[in-house]
Amino acid sequence: MLKLLTQAETEEFLTFCNGYIEGAVIFTRLKAYGTDSNEALFWLSRNESGTINAVCSLTDGIFTYCADETADTQEILMFAGIMGAREITEKGKYILKFDKSCKTGTAEDITSENLKSVFPVAFEDAEDSSAFFPDWYTDASHKLRHSLIHGKGVFIDGRCVSVALTSGESNTMAVISSVATLKEYRKKGYGENAVISLAQSLNKEVYLMTNDSHTAQWYEKMGFHTITEQ
Repeated sequence: MLKLLTQAETEEFLTFCNGYIEGAVIFTRLKAYGTDSNEALFWLSRNESGTINAVCSLTDGIFTYCADETADTQEILMFAGIMGAREITEKGKYILKFDKSCKTGTAEDITSENLKSVFPVAFEDAEDSSAFFPDWYTDASHKLRHSLIHGKGVFIDGRCVSVALTSGESNTMAVISSVATLKEYRKKGYGENAVISLAQSLNKEVYLMTNDSHTAQWYEKMGFHTITEQ
């Protein structure tokens, strides 16, 4: 049965997160907001021996969880619905892990100072993106300032044209999930530069997830390899 995370259980919770790709995202949220914030809620469940077998988080209507084989995933999904989740984070069809690249990335660091220039790139195709800019900026800048996420961008004449950001990082792994290039600058190698630069800068295992086979092949050319195809 799921129960709210307590402060005393935090380290055990984070240790469990270290073993899962989705756990990296939950790890970052907990590090960013803690157990007493209104910005995020966290739960865990334990097996019969008292060991954690699942952890979950809910932030801005987005429910993310990771669980071992002893956890009741149906119960977790039902719980997400009860808690009013509008979206449940799921693994992509293709999960890729960064190995190495023969190229060297030259993209610049994304910081809280240049973060505003990233938004038009990351959300170029989103409808009414200005409505959620304040929440996005507050969350991302907070995590960047505390080195909980990292990003790389390609800038031309001071304008960000391509970006890659992690959405979560644990002690052992990082997940890159925000990769975007302005339409007029695509197919010029800028996206590849941003992704390779970011992957090479992270001193941990780096993962990507996608549902598109062509996108997976694009990442494979950068030095990633597919470890799971669902």
